[in-house]
Amino acid sequence: MEYGSIATNPNKMKLIQIIAKKEQNLENLAKKIRMPVQTAKSLLEELMEEGLIIKEGEVYKLSEKGEKAIKEIGEFKASV
Repeated sequence: MEYGSIATNPNKMKLIQIIAKKEQNLENLAKKIRMPVQTAKSLLEELMEEGLIIKEGEVYKLSEKGEKAIKEIGEFKASV
């Protein structure tokens, strides 16, 4: 598995799981994980740099790599 960043950071994991369920804007994401907007923005920027999410307008959504990561992490957790 090559997704150590989200597997080892619970806040990144929460963000990507929320985005996987429904595309969201920054404010909604920060509110859902009870985090300051600036902190959420920094984590989202890291996820974008890693190629796991993309931003279209004001909305964040999973990239193909992000979709694959969610699937692989889900399969890994199911096998443990």
